[in-house]
Amino acid sequence: MRKVLLYIVYGENQGYYDGAKFSFLTFMNWVDSDSKIEIVILTEKPDEFDNYPVQSILLSKKQKNEWSLNGKYHFRIKNRGLAHIINFLKLDEEDKILFLDTDTYFMKSPLPLFDLIQPNQALFYLNEGLIYKRKRFSIYVDSLEGKVIEIENVNYKLSKKSAMWGSLMIGIMPNMYPSLQWADKLLLKFIDIVPAHTIEPFALSESLLLKYKIVEGKKLVNLYSTSRKKEYAVKILSQFFKNYSSILINNQIILAQKVQLKRSLFTIIKQRFLRLF
Repeated sequence: MRKVLLYIVYGENQGYYDGAKFSFLTFMNWVDSDSKIEIVILTEKPDEFDNYPVQSILLSKKQKNEWSLNGKYHFRIKNRGLAHIINFLKLDEEDKILFLDTDTYFMKSPLPLFDLIQPNQALFYLNEGLIYKRKRFSIYVDSLEGKVIEIENVNYKLSKKSAMWGSLMIGIMPNMYPSLQWADKLLLKFIDIVPAHTIEPFALSESLLLKYKIVEGKKLVNLYSTSRKKEYAVKILSQFFKNYSSILINNQIILAQKVQLKRSLFTIIKQRFLRLF
């Protein structure tokens, strides 16, 4: 059984590339020789990862344009990238693939995340709540309630059990590949109906739940996804790689575990104050 850790990194923002490196360095801190984790980076800039023990796979401009619908919805790249890597690596049905956003890192062992990925069970970061219960998801109710969408002789309809699952982390197995493909077709329908940027995780979770369970993995992951946290973390990581990118990988792993990305109270207050001006 193969266990694949996947990042998808593109664009010109160096913070995403530094974030991916920091994420897998903190992941590697918990990996021993028996774990046999394959780290794969699907990226526009494979040379960014030349000095790291990862497999870099080129994300071509043609793929990026096609998958993002010529920039109309770039979040679709996550779904298409997952499908591409399953095919590219020729994964078997018993293999596991864990996708992570680049603003994740690990201060405790993440290896149990792979245990949560099972033939009948997918993994997401977080259940953010029922669509019908959370006001911020009302656009889905307004756009989809009462509508029936038919895809490949399967009818989709929003239900009272429909929920929003955060896709900062996605863990699936190749036996779920048909659901991944069906989710993409559902996403393409949603684009013309639902004016929201979260249709990618919603389409995927709704598709998976037709056949599988979904569980959360939030307790094993640290992140800095909000704008102020990211603003703070990006500067620290930039300095980290300026200082240490040329040293041995094992030493980078040790040093990465000592990096503090949690903001002090003073930093939080200072950021809020600066936003006022």
